[in-house]
Amino acid sequence: MLNKLSNKLILSFISLTVILSVIIFVLLGDILKTVHINIIKMEMYRYSELISLELKGLSVKPLPSSALSKIVSEFSHIMDLRITIIKEDGSVIADSDITDFSHLENHQYRKEVIDALSAGYGFSTRYSNTLKTDMLYYALNKEGFIIRLSKPLYEIDQSVGSLKQIVFNVTVIILFIFVILIIIISLIVTKPFKDTIRFASDFANGDYKRRFLNYSKDEIGLLQKSLNKMADTIEETINNLILQHKKLEAILHSINAGIAMVDSNKHIVINNDSFLTMLDINTDIRNKQYFEIIRNSTLNSKIEKNLKDGEIEIFETEMYNKYFEFALTPIRKENIIQGILVVLHDISEKKKIEKIKSDIISNVSHELKTPIAIVKGYLETIQENYDNREIVMNFIDSAIDNIDRQNSLIQDIIKLSMIESSKGFEKEIVDLRAIIERCIELLSLKIAKKSITVVNNLKNDIDYSVVGNRFLAEEIFFNIIDNGINYNNQDGTLTIDAACLSNNLSIKIFDTGIGIPQEFRDRIFERFYRVDKSRSRATGGTGLGLSIVKHAIMVMGWDISVLSDRKGSTFIVTVELEHDKYD
Repeated sequence: MLNKLSNKLILSFISLTVILSVIIFVLLGDILKTVHINIIKMEMYRYSELISLELKGLSVKPLPSSALSKIVSEFSHIMDLRITIIKEDGSVIADSDITDFSHLENHQYRKEVIDALSAGYGFSTRYSNTLKTDMLYYALNKEGFIIRLSKPLYEIDQSVGSLKQIVFNVTVIILFIFVILIIIISLIVTKPFKDTIRFASDFANGDYKRRFLNYSKDEIGLLQKSLNKMADTIEETINNLILQHKKLEAILHSINAGIAMVDSNKHIVINNDSFLTMLDINTDIRNKQYFEIIRNSTLNSKIEKNLKDGEIEIFETEMYNKYFEFALTPIRKENIIQGILVVLHDISEKKKIEKIKSDIISNVSHELKTPIAIVKGYLETIQENYDNREIVMNFIDSAIDNIDRQNSLIQDIIKLSMIESSKGFEKEIVDLRAIIERCIELLSLKIAKKSITVVNNLKNDIDYSVVGNRFLAEEIFFNIIDNGINYNNQDGTLTIDAACLSNNLSIKIFDTGIGIPQEFRDRIFERFYRVDKSRSRATGGTGLGLSIVKHAIMVMGWDISVLSDRKGSTFIVTVELEHDKYD
């Protein structure tokens, strides 16, 4: 309760008011008593002068004590004071309250009497043995007599008490009014503080739109006006920071590389989507320790080491059946390591390409070197048997076959390189049916040699004119049909069919050959890749035919798919029939 400023102010002011009221009441009581006594003294002085005028001449013609007592009794009744007449020798000759005063003590040594004899008048306050109460005495020495007036102090106390009661009642009323005013004033004074505190609290809780709409021109108003300006500045700064954060977050998530930051407490505080995807993580990893997420001892040990020594480290490692390149970069502030930035790249494809390149070099070297070695062997044999025409002719024929094979390989390498390196081919309307029939015609000798039956089911009611490139189209279908012949069985069948569905023209070429095992289907379009190397050698294939098909398909934006089982393989080429696609 006392934590509130308004309550503190109210309690403080009330306490101060009560203390001041008590002090004022006590002081005022004493002042009232003193003032009352002084008033009574003034009255005693005036009354004594009046009595002295009445008693003037008694020294010439004295009155009997009874007569004198009667006179002073009348004055006492009017003045509400006890009146005593005393001679200069201290003997009492008259008293308003006592008729028989013969037994009274001599008053010569009473203080007021002594002062009156010496100074003309005197005051004293003391207990009266006669009346049994405290009395206020005033004595006046005049006309040879001492006129003494007295009044019981309890009467003075009663008068002062009545005044005090009135003062107390007034004080209580004023105190109550003051308390109400203090409460009202405190609430008015503290309201701007409460509004300021509420503003700061709401602002701290994220209500950046809150502002002071009405404020005074005093110091609190200036403070609230400054807080409004501060809030505007902070809101603008926060909005800019949020915008920058969103930009950085968008950039971070658009980066293909996996990025994460590990702080000095080993918690992951930042990561992008690529990081989760590469590590196959489906949960939120923020504020979790890195070794709970990363299940690789090599990487974890290097992160641990990097957090200690702060050295940049780049390395490769295998995780989750993939190859990754990691870069660990320390984040420092005043030479103190605040965390580690972990960047990873999936280099599985790179590794795969490197292996393919290595295989290509090896295969090209082998494919080019083997025919040369064979031709050299044939020529050496001819050199030794040049006079034997039959042997010479046989070896010359074999040499020519190997040279043709090498020439075919070189031509296929040139074609593949040309297709890969070309930025584009001239687009034209090509008749796929005419191209397919032309390919069958070119391969007729090979078809006849293996006694393969070609079934041409290309229907006349289908429009085979598509947008493409004649050269690429010929390479696609020539190599697919040639492949279907090479890997077909003796006396097999090669069927060519077509269908037009949803503005797409699909041409199927399926054979009754050895088929392609499931585990090798993704690799048949690689350069020099052969499922059955021994059979490929026998067919005279270069190993580049399907690679040429794949790249030509990609260049023209067509699509190819493969179905295969033990009964044969089916190649499906799909072409979009929207001619204006290339306009």
